[in-house]
Amino acid sequence: MNQRNGGIDVFRFLGACLVFLCHSIYSEYLPTLNLLGLLGRWVVPFFFLVSGYYFQKSYATRPVQAFTKTAKNLLFVTLFVNLFYLLFAILTEETIQPLISYFTLLTGTYFHLWFLTSMVLGYAVLWFLLRNKLDRLLPYAIVGSLLVVLVFMPYNYLLGLKPHPIYARSLLSIPFLCIGFLISKHALEGKVSKLIAYLLIGVGIVIQLGEVRFLSSIMPDAARINFLVGTLPLSVGIFLLSLRLSISPDHWLSYYGRRYSFPLYLYHPVVNLGLQRIFDKTMVMGEFMYWISPLVGLGVCIMLLVGLDKFTPAIFRALCGDFSRPRYKVEEKSA
Repeated sequence: MNQRNGGIDVFRFLGACLVFLCHSIYSEYLPTLNLLGLLGRWVVPFFFLVSGYYFQKSYATRPVQAFTKTAKNLLFVTLFVNLFYLLFAILTEETIQPLISYFTLLTGTYFHLWFLTSMVLGYAVLWFLLRNKLDRLLPYAIVGSLLVVLVFMPYNYLLGLKPHPIYARSLLSIPFLCIGFLISKHALEGKVSKLIAYLLIGVGIVIQLGEVRFLSSIMPDAARINFLVGTLPLSVGIFLLSLRLSISPDHWLSYYGRRYSFPLYLYHPVVNLGLQRIFDKTMVMGEFMYWISPLVGLGVCIMLLVGLDKFTPAIFRALCGDFSRPRYKVEEKSA
């Protein structure tokens, strides 16, 4: 079950690029990027959906090996990347004092690494349900975890609660891993039309915009919330659309998504910080550079990854948390 879906990989690449643009230097000066950030809340749930979808395909044939391989790879890359950013923080900030907190166990050693720790928690829940033959409870786990996430953030303000936002983020993988798993299990990609996918996307966008308008009256920075009610239909709609698109896995966008979306997400802060320091020291910033710097940074990051992959593949694999020996494909002749 290693056959890739070209549409999924294209959206993985587009999603990783969107994350970079929304986290880019000087993005706070660009209202357009703020709007993209709001509409781009689908990206991280989409990544979770993809993981759950492909995991089910492995689990269906080799359940034990699927969990063992996933747990090994996930824990290894989580440890390596967190150690990388621990060193990065020491070199750039010259202190690790802010990291000496139990929150580091949930967030990781850099702001965007909560994605990995959330994934670990999500797979732990999925393992518990499947290991104990409680897969009938997956829909309840989806609904329950979504409600808890929304109560923790952003609707905690309505209930007078003040939990740290990281609690909501940490639980976010649970519903979307399970949804991706069920979509694959029931082969919904062949049962849901493109029209339904487009409707889900449209409904999700409208609900999100309405939520932000409402929440802006009761809380600051409502547009920066990681997850809203409308994010659910938006991200699921985009995922279903990606499954329905007829895109070859050999298409260059599909290849880039398959090869570079994960390291692009992992290491975009390094490029962002480097460019910020270069621009601050050598250039006079203005409106033009505020607009062009996100695209410059994205281009630099992609070129660095492609260059590492081509000229120093061992380093590229290490940065992705893969220290295994490269496998060479052997073409099999069809009978």
